[in-house]
Amino acid sequence: MIAAALAKIVGNRQWLTLIALGAAAAFLYVQWSRVTGERDRALQWSEIACAAAGSTYAASVETVDGKRVKVATGQRCKAAIADLAAFRTDSDRMTADKLAAAMRDRDARTHSDAAHARAAAEAARAATQRMEAADAKIEAQANGANRVDGDWFAALNDLAGLRPAGAGR
Repeated sequence: MIAAALAKIVGNRQWLTLIALGAAAAFLYVQWSRVTGERDRALQWSEIACAAAGSTYAASVETVDGKRVKVATGQRCKAAIADLAAFRTDSDRMTADKLAAAMRDRDARTHSDAAHARAAAEAARAATQRMEAADAKIEAQANGANRVDGDWFAALNDLAGLRPAGAGR
């Protein structure tokens, strides 16, 4: 039985060789189709990326200073994308610098405002104490006249936030 099968195979060797050769050719064709498909997708992506960068992917011949110069495939696109990347990096850096400067300015104004608020609160507390002292002075008068004097008016003006007469000229 095995001998009969081997005899049939040996007798039909040309057909088996043809089938094996066809299978190998089909395998190579499938692999070639995949590679060309990947190449075409990569080329299409390159052309789209270059168009977005404002350049072309194709090779060309240009005239520079009277001489014909060949520009390689993708060279112009690579330079355009590099310029765009540099622009983005520079604009990000400048934005960060401006933001940091604005934050420093805001912090300085916040500290200045806090110092002014502390000074104003201290001045208001001092003016209140002076007014209370002036009121106590009036109430302590021996004759009970409850008369106010210039110190009392000065304390009242200070409490109201008014400058003394003749100040600031």
